[in-house]
Amino acid sequence: MYSSVCYALMLVLSSSTPYVAGNDDPVAVFTATDLLAGPRAFEIPAPGAYPVKLWSTAGRVWSMEMAGDVAKFRSKEGKADAGWSTVGVIDRKAPGRIELVIEGHPLPMESEATKSRRPVEPRSGPALPVVISVAGSADFTADRALGLVAPHGSAVSDARATKIRTNQEGVEFRAPSDARAWRDRAQRLRESLSINLGLEPAPPKTDLHPRIFGKIERDGYTIEKVIIETLPGFTLSGNLYRPKSTKGRVPLILSPHGHWSDGRVNPEVQPRCVRWAQLGCVVFLYDMVGYNDTKVFGHGFLNDRLRRLGISLATLQTWNSIRALDFLLDLPDVDPARVACTGESGGGTQTFLLSALDDRVRFAAPIVMVSDSFQGGCACENAAGLRLGTDNVEFAALAAPRPMKLVGATGDWTAKTMSNAYPTLRRIYELVGDPNDLSADVFDFPHNYNETSRNAVYAFLAPRLLGVAPDKTKEGPVKIEDPATLRTHTDDDPRVDLATPAQLEASLANMRRRQIDRLAPGTASAPWQASRGLLRRILEVRSTIEQPTPFELDVKPTKRSKIDAFAISHSLIGRKGTGEQIPVVLIEPTKPNGRLTVYASERGKGGLIDSRGELAPLVSELLALGHSVVGFDPLFTGESLDPSRPTARRPSVDHFDTYNRTLAADRLQDLASVVVWAGTLRGVDQVNLAGDGEGAVLTLLARPVLDGVVRTSVDLAGFDYGDGSSAVSPGIDLPGVLQFGGLPVAAALSAPNPVWISRAGVTFDTKWPMKSYAIADSRAQLRIDDAAPDPKTRAAWLDGGTLPEASKP
Repeated sequence: MYSSVCYALMLVLSSSTPYVAGNDDPVAVFTATDLLAGPRAFEIPAPGAYPVKLWSTAGRVWSMEMAGDVAKFRSKEGKADAGWSTVGVIDRKAPGRIELVIEGHPLPMESEATKSRRPVEPRSGPALPVVISVAGSADFTADRALGLVAPHGSAVSDARATKIRTNQEGVEFRAPSDARAWRDRAQRLRESLSINLGLEPAPPKTDLHPRIFGKIERDGYTIEKVIIETLPGFTLSGNLYRPKSTKGRVPLILSPHGHWSDGRVNPEVQPRCVRWAQLGCVVFLYDMVGYNDTKVFGHGFLNDRLRRLGISLATLQTWNSIRALDFLLDLPDVDPARVACTGESGGGTQTFLLSALDDRVRFAAPIVMVSDSFQGGCACENAAGLRLGTDNVEFAALAAPRPMKLVGATGDWTAKTMSNAYPTLRRIYELVGDPNDLSADVFDFPHNYNETSRNAVYAFLAPRLLGVAPDKTKEGPVKIEDPATLRTHTDDDPRVDLATPAQLEASLANMRRRQIDRLAPGTASAPWQASRGLLRRILEVRSTIEQPTPFELDVKPTKRSKIDAFAISHSLIGRKGTGEQIPVVLIEPTKPNGRLTVYASERGKGGLIDSRGELAPLVSELLALGHSVVGFDPLFTGESLDPSRPTARRPSVDHFDTYNRTLAADRLQDLASVVVWAGTLRGVDQVNLAGDGEGAVLTLLARPVLDGVVRTSVDLAGFDYGDGSSAVSPGIDLPGVLQFGGLPVAAALSAPNPVWISRAGVTFDTKWPMKSYAIADSRAQLRIDDAAPDPKTRAAWLDGGTLPEASKP
């Protein structure tokens, strides 16, 4: 099995060992993107002196020193124009291998998540040259390579490099103009919410094995202890408050608590449960994950593998709420038509998430959490992709037209509820419901769910749930229970029935694998079409690709030139209003035949040249056929990388990928935008895709959701995501990539379009695409083989040739 680490090593070895034919002038050419990753090696083909030249931005003075077989480069600020300079000579008495090192590189890997809520600037290393060339002649400069990969000599200004969103920001959500637009938006948002919370495919609803015990008699109500098994080996504890005497079925209140250190046993949490029981409701007060009776589990369930599986602490917590509701609705004294949920702070987050996802909740009261500013600071309130393009105000709006009560506090981030969140939400209720079913108050307190706030909620919900007049709902004296009275386990009686985080992770990973396996294509079309729809939707949400229309693109031509007989056109493209600037280059032969291939590489436009600065073999072969070629620099690659302050990521913030696209997602979007732009070019009637290395991974992931592409060829170089536990380069580390099954499923979803997959990883399950293409009666359009693709054969196929019979699955 190829691990991602092996894959990364293979890329380094393949890209750092240039092909050398004889003793031609060019020996090796490296771009800033090549150099950012660390040392590069190349072969000196014959004895002799080899001048080393580099192209640098203005204000940098470079030097080189040899230490055995290592050429070390460093720079300092100084008076120097942008351009070529000779920095040294490699003098060898025999052929041999030289290692090239830029002082201070590679940069140490840094996480995109920090403990700070303020943006933390990424560490940038020492400056890099734009291009380094080693040749057998002092007269040689890699001008042709420079003209293709870095014609402007400096980085473009892409807003995404520095513009990030923090959890202190909403998106200024505003109600749409009509009810239909909101209903369409709400449906899409619920789907995305469920996917980003890891609940699609939905976990199986296994036996809850409920235990209700330890009944306590109080004045007018009782308290019982509850344990349910929400996932195999994983349990949820809580307390069930019931009125002592009832007739028939009564309303149900779910009561998730906030981030009190003592959780559900806190003196500010218990009173609402008592009062609701006194009024005639069944109330369930239950733990956050890692609080009280699950304290040994901890409150921080997340790692890279789980993120790639689409699972997080927010998954567990939301699933606990859903399963708690399942349990409660089976009780004989609960009325399923009168179900409410109310909680504060983090419990407020649980309230509006559950209300958005589960329409069995008919009434909601999220307290001190619905805000257009702060969105939540705990891992249990955040998950990758959760708030991309949305915020808590819009999440709360998903409760409409069901009655909802908001309470804010002057001492926290909900202080502006009445001027900011409430008017927007009221407009939603005007569109799809009754504005009187929305109510809000702000009280002059710190962050709370105190008696004043509770009384406001009673007065709003009790008339609707119980028919009780608002003035009859106020809270009186309440007995606060000792924590030991409410706990299902004591510190002296540890939870022997609770899975450890490692055990639960393994169980959830196996669950996800089984879920995906059950969705695999078989021999019948109908089941696969249903599975295909779900998997494609998950891929769409997780990739975050928004394929623009041609009219939504902003295109700025920047430079035209010629290389040999080929016309070279450079442009900057992006979606209007985003600040995106994707450097693209179009290479056109003398007589274009109307077909064009967009080439994706982890080296960006640098992939269009070989290790000696000449046109790469695939590019040369395509051009010889009259086929045009487009190369592009995705974010932090090529001209999108600032050589004066090189870094490969944006400033980091707490829960970065909840609010911002990951680098992999940004690069997928870049590919999608380039494909649309390529289709608008004059004289182009067919757009194809080719990708190598990381570019191949992104190309295959994007292919199912890209319109206007005919043929796709990818050389994965042995990579697959495996079980998600291996190290993965940030450029292809997509959250939720295994939630839809990864690369094999992406290939299957590409049917019936022509796809050629070379060197898939050992864990790549070829049955997925093979069966999908068979169902689509398009076996001839799929090729999967284990060899590196021959450039001539690959170019001929992209230009419209047929697949060799022997290579068809």
